[in-house]
Amino acid sequence: MENLISLSLIKKNESQLKRIFTNIQLDILKKKLQKKTLNSNEKTYYYKYIKPKVKAMLLFCNIAEINIQGKEFLLEERIPQATKVLRRVEQMHRKKKIMMSGSFLFSKEYQDIDVFVFVHYKKDDYKKGKLHVNFINESALDSLFFSSLTQVSISNFAYEAKKDFDVKLNDVLQSYELLINHILNKENYEKELRDFLLTIEYVSKGVILNPKQLYDLKNKRINKNISGILSGIFINDLPLSYDQSELSRVLKQRIKDYKKLSKEYKQAKNLELYIDTYRQAIGFGA
Repeated sequence: MENLISLSLIKKNESQLKRIFTNIQLDILKKKLQKKTLNSNEKTYYYKYIKPKVKAMLLFCNIAEINIQGKEFLLEERIPQATKVLRRVEQMHRKKKIMMSGSFLFSKEYQDIDVFVFVHYKKDDYKKGKLHVNFINESALDSLFFSSLTQVSISNFAYEAKKDFDVKLNDVLQSYELLINHILNKENYEKELRDFLLTIEYVSKGVILNPKQLYDLKNKRINKNISGILSGIFINDLPLSYDQSELSRVLKQRIKDYKKLSKEYKQAKNLELYIDTYRQAIGFGA
């Protein structure tokens, strides 16, 4: 239940909440949300007086400990199924922030049921049939990826997703190069493709695509000539995103570095592709 409220929400509405809670109760609630240890008296206050009030407030607001976002995009018949799966994962990973997103919620055809569990320490993802459980560090709650994910999702917690991000040019280049490497090496590149499209759309247009928009964009714009399509996206969108002089300086340096590397690694197709794409992005010839 505590996952559906946040410390910032309490602080923002503290003057109104004092009509319902005493100052002591609010202090204990904030302490609980900060995951600080409660003493025996505070525990008594919390479970006897505070938690019942919070639960009643959530029910009054028609929040039954499940947070649904982007309902207009969801297949209505999937909501009960998704809630059931979320509860099952919740039983396996108690007291964790858990979110379901992905094509299962909005597409008749889907490969996996993607569930994201936010943790403090690294854990290995796993699959059980169609269910794909992804463990993500809680630091990702402030990421561009999370802000995208939340827009079409079902979760057991409340959140305030960020809307503004400072995406460095080198981060975009790294995302592009990592994706190209995965494609050329014939590795699974779904995650890298999602990250690249999400990043390039944000830096060029200021738009945080939701999971369905990303899904549609991948299906619409990506075909067999995927590396060529991606280079085209990069060339057309990147000049809109950064100062032209900075872009030119950084890309020229990369071209220079990759030319040196290509003399040593003559069979490296990725280096040729980077050089050609970066030349076109800054508009100068060979």
